[in-house]
Amino acid sequence: MNKKTSFIVSINSIFNSVAKSWPSGCGMAYGHRPFLFLCLLAVVTSCQLDLPTEAEGNRWELYRTLLYYKYIDRDTAKYAAARFLIDNMPYHYSSARILQDNDTLEWWRATTDSIYRSVVGGVRIDEYPWDRLHIVQKAHRGIIEAETLPDVAINRKWLCDIKEVTFGFLTDHIDNAFHVWRESPFARNLTFEEFKEYILPYRSVAGYGFNETGKRYNDMFAKYVLADSAADLRTAIQYYNTAVNVMRDINGKTRRRHPSGIYDLYSRDFHDCVDIANYGCNILRACGLPVVVEHNICYRSLPGCHYHCSVYNESDGTWQTFNAESSLPGDGDWAFAETANVYRSTYAAQKDTPPFLRADGEFVPASLNDPCMKDVTAYLAKTTSVTLPFKVKTGNKLAYLATFRKSNCGLIAVTWGLIDKKHGTVTFTNAMPGTLYFPVYYPNRNHKAFGKPFLIAMDGDSAMVRHLPYTSASSSEYNTLMLTRKYPRKPSMKHVAEELVGGRFIGSANGDFSDAVTLLEITKVPAPALLTYPLSHRGHYRSYRFQSSASHPHANISMLEWLAPDSHGYSNTMPAMRRHILAPSDTAAIRSESHLVRLMDADSWDRMLWKAEYDGNMQTAPSAYPNITLRLKEPQMVTHVRFAPKNADNGISAGDTYELHYWGEGWRSCGMVMADYEYVEFSHVPQGKLYWLENHSRGEEEMPFLIDAQGRQTFVYYDLSDMRQE
Repeated sequence: MNKKTSFIVSINSIFNSVAKSWPSGCGMAYGHRPFLFLCLLAVVTSCQLDLPTEAEGNRWELYRTLLYYKYIDRDTAKYAAARFLIDNMPYHYSSARILQDNDTLEWWRATTDSIYRSVVGGVRIDEYPWDRLHIVQKAHRGIIEAETLPDVAINRKWLCDIKEVTFGFLTDHIDNAFHVWRESPFARNLTFEEFKEYILPYRSVAGYGFNETGKRYNDMFAKYVLADSAADLRTAIQYYNTAVNVMRDINGKTRRRHPSGIYDLYSRDFHDCVDIANYGCNILRACGLPVVVEHNICYRSLPGCHYHCSVYNESDGTWQTFNAESSLPGDGDWAFAETANVYRSTYAAQKDTPPFLRADGEFVPASLNDPCMKDVTAYLAKTTSVTLPFKVKTGNKLAYLATFRKSNCGLIAVTWGLIDKKHGTVTFTNAMPGTLYFPVYYPNRNHKAFGKPFLIAMDGDSAMVRHLPYTSASSSEYNTLMLTRKYPRKPSMKHVAEELVGGRFIGSANGDFSDAVTLLEITKVPAPALLTYPLSHRGHYRSYRFQSSASHPHANISMLEWLAPDSHGYSNTMPAMRRHILAPSDTAAIRSESHLVRLMDADSWDRMLWKAEYDGNMQTAPSAYPNITLRLKEPQMVTHVRFAPKNADNGISAGDTYELHYWGEGWRSCGMVMADYEYVEFSHVPQGKLYWLENHSRGEEEMPFLIDAQGRQTFVYYDLSDMRQE
């Protein structure tokens, strides 16, 4: 019997023996322990084992943990570690937990582990038997996909750790953390303070559910991570990445309907960056690697956010980022060119965060209302300090720099500053050059601006606030705006279109292109729209082809139609798609091109739709191939081609509903319209503002823009590059 088991037996024995000997008639029947608990509570209190008030009904589980390390295990470091976890526990919670393991799922998990272990046991990463693994994966996946695995019973309520974590969970977890700290070559030199944040915590993502102890993770994965023998951090993480990916692929999709905690690591059912970072961090910690989870609240010009891992490299004292399961430390700054502030999830509460700095009752925006986060942007990107005037009379202590994010009603706070009421200023110490900022504070749940939007430019080490051009404070002048985009053309998509220059549309009378004739050459960069181009040479050909240039052999055409007049009477035709109308004057082209129909080289259009060039999707193209060919049963005459280069489809789409906003101490609406064509018009729009065109029908990529002196849309970041100094 080990010390922990002996301790539990002893505690229970004390309870039972005292309860049995308690005099009858004194309100203490056998098994009724409230009074005894109060007695022990008095003893514990005299030993200064105070607990957070939030513990409530879970106090005895936490007391037992402290008593165990203080009087049974007698390990002062473990006692201090237990105190650290318990004292900070009120700041942590779970969104779900497994109520009861399902025997079938556990058998399935163990079987998957056994299959993988039998194939790779004792094999170095550079000697992995990939061919054999692929055979095993294919065979086992077929079995799994033919069955329906059950879901586990889960509790989806928000659960406070301080009320849920047990003695057994804590002691198992703490003992494993100390074991790997002392044994792992990647952790043994950490200080105790470093150990408490990089190895000890049982959670790494705020609010993530399905907690497991480090001991269980270690039992499951230490044999694969091989921290004690791996050559370096990269190799250990590569072992982990490989193990998880192979075991996921052994099973593929299981058709389970709900997340199931640790079991989700063994299939491809539930799989996003939060899951990946959470399990990667917790498992690698349990195996002796000092790992943390970090996330960016948003990107400057991209939608969404991202969670990643970072590992402490003792050899050079640096943190290296990676995506568990897909990349390795040192692979590069894969996401940070466009990121806003990056925050590390800590276990200990950080007293310099908004939840502690705010005034009593002051509202804190959700994006920064986390007491356990630390701004670590500076090790990934350039940061600077900037001071702004703040002349508002308010009881608030905090103001914020927000940036644009569509999914958050167009604005999200990304960093904070303390208001200096004596000098009427607010200083932000973690601002990022080149980011569009909106200075705001929160008198209530709604933000209020205290200055104009700006970007920061750097003059050496000095930060300069640069306000946006083409803007004015006046709202007395109005105009009609005609808009063709909600988001700028991406440089990569511009490059794709540029590489189409030199491509040719050719025809072949005999069908094998040995007699190819050039019908049209692309000499100008095509616009990202479906437009019509007349062929400069016409004839009857059995085969038609788009042939990309030899220097750029990629058929990056997303939509393509081979057009002929309906007067030719061809039977292999169907109505053509309408060309894009980018301005009111283009509507005349609809009438002039209405006689054109598209040719098919299959029995029906449905048999052509599987091809990327015909699927109607602007974002797909047969890019891997150098050409696109239309093969006809007999020679026919094509007079026009209608095509669009591959692009991100961020223009205006006919049939979608759009709302135009302008910034006036907050986003204000100019109304909503449904697009009839590939442009939209809004009337009575205040001039000289920052604008945002929102598509309510679909899509995520949107960006604020200005209207320049020539009336053109000028997008922040992409078209204001002279202001974006990093």
